[in-house]
Amino acid sequence: MPLLPETTRRIDALVAEGQAKAHAPSLVTGVVRDGELVHFSGAGEQPTPDSDTQYRIGSITKTMTAVLVMQLRDEGRLALDDSLDRHLPGTPVGDLTLRQLLGHASGLQREPEGEWWERATGSDVPNLLAGLTADKIAFPPYRRYHYSNLAYGLLGAMLERITGERWWDLLRARVLDPLGMHRTTYQAEEPFARGYVVHPWRRTLREEPRTDTGAMAAAGQLWSTVADLAKWAAFLADPVPSVLAPDTLSEMCTPVVISDLDAWTSGHGLGLELNRAGERIYVG
Repeated sequence: MPLLPETTRRIDALVAEGQAKAHAPSLVTGVVRDGELVHFSGAGEQPTPDSDTQYRIGSITKTMTAVLVMQLRDEGRLALDDSLDRHLPGTPVGDLTLRQLLGHASGLQREPEGEWWERATGSDVPNLLAGLTADKIAFPPYRRYHYSNLAYGLLGAMLERITGERWWDLLRARVLDPLGMHRTTYQAEEPFARGYVVHPWRRTLREEPRTDTGAMAAAGQLWSTVADLAKWAAFLADPVPSVLAPDTLSEMCTPVVISDLDAWTSGHGLGLELNRAGERIYVG
């Protein structure tokens, strides 16, 4: 079902306004209805956006990692209340459960040791695990919400340990290829949007590095396009049973932890963020 003309005009205006106010080099938006991309809107010139231009998608990667975990759960290869130690033995945080890690309820600190991983080349799994100490659990599990990239690095390492395959190979074979998401890639492939950082004193632009985050890839490595993310949005709304059972996707939308205990309007399910507005729950 196409959008009403006044709706598309409003979306285009919001995108143009957002790009201008944020001084963003480029901004893109897509609207999906009935499983199809029915409207694309873009603003900016670096690059001139279209639905096939890749952007780094950051933590949207986590939702795909979570689907991999749930696939293995449905195959009987793990259980959500398994301790991490059962599948990734020998770590000092091994008492944490997979459910806690998926839902940002493990209490693990946000990042691994070292430089901020999105701007630094990542290390391999042995180095990630070697940097773990018991004090990386910053808060008691389940006592509070605490977003953790480190948790997803550990989930990626666990997936590789269980299957004997690289996280990226698993994701491509089990999720991306079956959904036709062929423009979602590990590293950027032309055409793609360069990222820029503004120098804090000179106010000049410097191009951001396009790093390989290594063992932390499962938390935020991927590049994708509006066209591919439209397919992902359609999958989350109406899953393809050969990729993930609809009941399992519904289970992923069940709250694991509430992140605002005063208003109860936001939280996390199993890899998916949940936001309530009135009586409607938004998932993403």
